[in-house]
Amino acid sequence: MKSLFVCLLLALAGQSLAQSENEFVEYLLEIQYQAEAIHQLMEGTFDNVRFSMSDQLVELNRQLIGRMNEALEEVEQIREETEAFVGDSSAPASCVNVAVANWEIEIDLAGQALSRCASTANIQITSRTADVHAALEAAQVASTELQNIVVRGFIDWNAIDYTEQISSIVGAQIQDKYDYFTRITQPNLERTLQAIFDLDDNLLPEIVTCVERGVERFSNYGRVIRDTLFFCSQ
Repeated sequence: MKSLFVCLLLALAGQSLAQSENEFVEYLLEIQYQAEAIHQLMEGTFDNVRFSMSDQLVELNRQLIGRMNEALEEVEQIREETEAFVGDSSAPASCVNVAVANWEIEIDLAGQALSRCASTANIQITSRTADVHAALEAAQVASTELQNIVVRGFIDWNAIDYTEQISSIVGAQIQDKYDYFTRITQPNLERTLQAIFDLDDNLLPEIVTCVERGVERFSNYGRVIRDTLFFCSQ
């Protein structure tokens, strides 16, 4: 009878230990779910930043390319009209030769001017985009570290006696990562993304002005040729 009672106590003790261990594992899983939820929140933020940046850059490039194409059409129209005027002019050949001496050079310079405008736009867009990518990479480190915290927690769980201890060791680290993300990382991402949005207000007018100056210079040169030949014809 006594041996039966001892066996029963041992069986109950074993059941209690198993139940306690299962509860502890469930607690660890809850911490993992908490970290995963925060990880997904971060990843969602990263995806939103990438999507917003891509959408904004597509629109900006559409406007820049549209204005550049218009400028090329204007330059071509000026060239055609000027060369047609030269061909129809009754001015002496010597006057024509002087008037159009640098015409091919000026055509080339107009192309270079527009190319410089496009290059300036590309440099600024590339710089702002690189800033966003750098901020995303830095933020990704914090997201990955959440997973590392949980992994380390599982590795060390055998050395931890109470759930309160795992909470202070792992749970506090998870919360710290989340707090840092909301206070520092996310606002930084928003600032770098805003720099992309600001390109519409800052870069676009600058490039449009650059393009217009290039076209205007070419137009003025064509006007000088036409005025010169008109004067020679009188």
